[in-house]
Amino acid sequence: MIEFCSKKRMVLAIAALAGLSVLIIILESTHLRSHQDDIHESHPLLKEKLKPADKCWTTENYEIIEACEVCTKEETFGHNPLVCVARGNKEKVKCNSGKEAYRACDKVIRIEEQKFWIFEFVWALSGALSASVVFLRQKQLDHKMYQKIQRQIAAGV
Repeated sequence: MIEFCSKKRMVLAIAALAGLSVLIIILESTHLRSHQDDIHESHPLLKEKLKPADKCWTTENYEIIEACEVCTKEETFGHNPLVCVARGNKEKVKCNSGKEAYRACDKVIRIEEQKFWIFEFVWALSGALSASVVFLRQKQLDHKMYQKIQRQIAAGV
């Protein structure tokens, strides 16, 4: 337990955790920066087969008809719509010219919400488990203290 750790070990552990946190922040920020380019321009298959008319949302205003959704296996392997090849997600848009087109999108909202609630549940469960362990440990320490006091009282009487 924590009461058995020396001051030097505690400082070393905190420094290691701080260093790990900084490393993760650096890695995450470089990962986020690398995904800012448009997948429609960088993916070789999309770059080759998508016509400028199929990318009307880049040049004119548009309205999202269908929110971002995961492509089925048939859509991905059949390249219909073609944007399913890039990220496995599609979003249907309608441009001002009346043209309807699909575009690749990053995240499906319902899946992200599901991941969020799973994350919250896991950490709530972890917090409850940690609190119960602390409670039990406190009870053990209190019991040992009461036994010690009883021995001291019995020895002094």
